[in-house]
Amino acid sequence: MSKILVIGDIMLDKYSYGLVKRLNPEWPSQLLNVDREEYKLGWAANVAANVASLNSDVELIGAIGKDDYGKRFELLCQENHVHLNPVVLWIPTITKQRFIETTYQQQLLRVDYEERCSMSHQDNEMVFSLLQKISPQYIVFSDYNKWMITKELVDWVKRYAQEHDVKIFVDTKPSNLHLFEDVYLVKPNLKEFRQMVGYEELPNTDEAIKEYGLQFVAQHKTNLVITRWNKWATLITKDGEFYSLPTKVKQVFDVTWAWDTFLAAIVYALAHGQDLKSAVELGNRASGIVVGKLGTSTVTPEELAI
Repeated sequence: MSKILVIGDIMLDKYSYGLVKRLNPEWPSQLLNVDREEYKLGWAANVAANVASLNSDVELIGAIGKDDYGKRFELLCQENHVHLNPVVLWIPTITKQRFIETTYQQQLLRVDYEERCSMSHQDNEMVFSLLQKISPQYIVFSDYNKWMITKELVDWVKRYAQEHDVKIFVDTKPSNLHLFEDVYLVKPNLKEFRQMVGYEELPNTDEAIKEYGLQFVAQHKTNLVITRWNKWATLITKDGEFYSLPTKVKQVFDVTWAWDTFLAAIVYALAHGQDLKSAVELGNRASGIVVGKLGTSTVTPEELAI
């Protein structure tokens, strides 16, 4: 079975659910009476969890802290069948706490626990050593522009991929696009794509997307998938093929991490012998399902009928 490795910024999602029955007597704001809490894997870890939920072996490399949230994160990886290879740093584990009012299923507030730091040369060497030990056939970079992804690390991984015929998939922020020339696939959303091509008002039409997408593919030497909101996804291949691929969404409830599911399904499909167009179509189906769920969610083979 093909081995899939996800490298990137990881985060613990904490959800606090409750009811708002009155205003806070100390301040004119809503008072949430929390009755339950749950934790989920976020960012790159959610990509890995989605791969695992499709009954595929997946390895995850990311940075956590020496704290209670880091311990909980490791436990969640075990529960979700994600094999975590942690880089343990002195900073706290990134955690985002979301307060949800359950009657109307609305997020009232988000609180972030996060400190900035940087990966050292020794940290990058550790990651590369783990990569060599894992020996994957597919590598996913899930880059949220924190500190996990560095030029040094990306250069090492790209050389490894070229030497071992490994496909690299990238979900990155526009500011880091320059690190990922000549990879197998880059997946921005429409807003990110507009920033990447330097045209913030680029129309969301097939004609405009095709024109700028073909230029992008030629310049960066990569296949390109753009998620386009209501028009869902467009695939432009290195060979210049253009596909606008709609999906069927019954109800949009939460799009928070739908594109993690989308990318995970693409990698899963390719690892199981599908061509790129079919893989993107499966990604469409998967994300179309997950937007009907609350919070960081995954899909199963049964839901996808695969």
